[in-house]
Amino acid sequence: MAVIVTLMSSIGVMATRSGGGELAHAVAAAPSQATTDLRLELLEQDFSFKADGTIHLVYRLVGDLEKDADLSATTTTTPAPTTAATTPPATTLPADPTPGEPGPPETAAPPAAPPTTTSTTVPPPPPPVQLTIEVTNYSPIRTTAAIDRVVGSDVNPTAFTNVIDGVALTDLRSRADFASDGSVTFTLDIETDVVDSVEEKLKFGQPGLYPIRVEILIGDPGRNDVLATAGTIVQRLPGPDDPELLDASDAIPDTDAPPIDLAVVTATPPVGPTANAGDVSSARTAMDDAIGLAAALDTPVTLQVPPTQIASKAEIPGDQEQLADDLADDEFVPLPIVPLDISSAAAVGLSDTYARLLAAGEDLLTSAVPTTPSRRDIWLASDPLSAAGAQQLRDLGVRFVVMPQELFRETISSRIPTTDQFVDIRLPDGGTLSLLIVDGLSDQLTPEATDEVLVEATPTEWAVETVATMLIDQALSDQQNGEFARAGRSANRSRVLTTPDLQAPDERLLIGLEKLAVTTPGIRFAPGSLLTGITDTQTSGGQLVTVELPATAGPSLTARIELIDSTRLRMVSAASMLAEDDPRLAEWNEKLDVLVSTGYTDTEVEATTEDLLEQADQLKNAVALPDPFTFTLTGRSGTIEIRM
Repeated sequence: MAVIVTLMSSIGVMATRSGGGELAHAVAAAPSQATTDLRLELLEQDFSFKADGTIHLVYRLVGDLEKDADLSATTTTTPAPTTAATTPPATTLPADPTPGEPGPPETAAPPAAPPTTTSTTVPPPPPPVQLTIEVTNYSPIRTTAAIDRVVGSDVNPTAFTNVIDGVALTDLRSRADFASDGSVTFTLDIETDVVDSVEEKLKFGQPGLYPIRVEILIGDPGRNDVLATAGTIVQRLPGPDDPELLDASDAIPDTDAPPIDLAVVTATPPVGPTANAGDVSSARTAMDDAIGLAAALDTPVTLQVPPTQIASKAEIPGDQEQLADDLADDEFVPLPIVPLDISSAAAVGLSDTYARLLAAGEDLLTSAVPTTPSRRDIWLASDPLSAAGAQQLRDLGVRFVVMPQELFRETISSRIPTTDQFVDIRLPDGGTLSLLIVDGLSDQLTPEATDEVLVEATPTEWAVETVATMLIDQALSDQQNGEFARAGRSANRSRVLTTPDLQAPDERLLIGLEKLAVTTPGIRFAPGSLLTGITDTQTSGGQLVTVELPATAGPSLTARIELIDSTRLRMVSAASMLAEDDPRLAEWNEKLDVLVSTGYTDTEVEATTEDLLEQADQLKNAVALPDPFTFTLTGRSGTIEIRM
């Protein structure tokens, strides 16, 4: 993993401004598209900064760095000059004298001369070509149309217009850190100024959303030789010395608006008691994906998971402790202990049965994972919901329902309401229940859609574009809705993030969004159960928007209930022939009770009742009457003994 190095704007800043304060490269020549395959990928960013604050960006440069940028781990330092030492040749001594003959007289050898050394300087290689990072800011954006053109790793430089200011950072090589995959990572911390355009700071004169262009140039910046271009958006927050805006429409985004609350939710579909191995495996995978999502995110996740599936996982040695860790700070939405469609139950008067099964499901969840609370405030509608079913939910304490867009189209209306505010469901008793539609952003959160997004963008780049879009949409919506303006406030808005079918979203993009939210006052993550108190209901013409649910929904249980009731009567009749402590009647009633579950098919229910009736018949047929006999009464009363 590459270690991030910091390029401080106060170090290695090159003054390359024109008289107006902007970069010479930015104004002296038309923007040039990079001619290499290098890419600047945004890894981290602080989205918002205070007046006179600092912009924080972390980039990764990928591609053939040595070929296109003369940039590699070996070109980051210049070797020192080297010297080569030379030593005089060694002295040769005379040979030994001939044996038997006197040798020449010995004389003292002159003192040895000190060795001499000569140095040959090897010239250093020529310095690598200069690499410069130019950071330029442009006029604030006020519509969502321009966002996708200025955010990304390969944006077109011509997408940026109306330059405001810029700084140039040199000496990139000494600050670059190389990863094992050949990429290089660097950090930019750029100081800003509200009033003055000075060469080491970027000027941001007013609050707003500003496009930022980051370019790497090779050689003389005046030659406009661009290696890579990237774009992002930052938000300059209001400062104490900013002039007050005379018109609220000037505020894009509206920094006085409450933050947009984001809730991550997921619903694991239940499986019936007689599900085959394939269905059980799929359900287990869906549940594991939901738990994995909760473990990967710091934000609370709202999970609607069948209680029996959680309980089964908690029974595995070591898994209960792991579940407690993975689901810390998260929350459950309770379900009945056996699958039972709320609309089907309400239609046949099984409200008490449903409430009893729901309470049993809550107890099972608490037993399996005691540290994760179960909350009834929210209900995730995976299946069609009737008006009577919604009435039953409200009576059980549910405060709002989350519904996928496709389910809304199929059962309520083809026109999707705003997805960041409630609409009211009209209930049979004249009351209402809040409804929130799954946000359209969820289309991008399936694993397949996320793969497609990450081909073109990093999670951080996607998050920047997403947050900027949310903030602009919020401001424009408030301006168009005069009712909240007349009330002297902005609307409270929330968005539900999941997948189109409510199953666990891919965490990769959400992690990027979660990190960006930490530095963005305009958005925050919240548990799903809390949205009811921090979200407004949308209005139209001064009236709250209401919708009508269908009169009926879910599989019909009418014929099944009749079959169960008639079977129960025959079983009670047969049980009258049993001893008081015989457990069979309790066992039969238990089997009949669970047959109301919509997890059973009608065929399975019929087979079960036939088996019970056969047991009752066997019990009756086991009673043999005695052979007939005659008897004589000798008085007005007597005793007749009968044996069976």
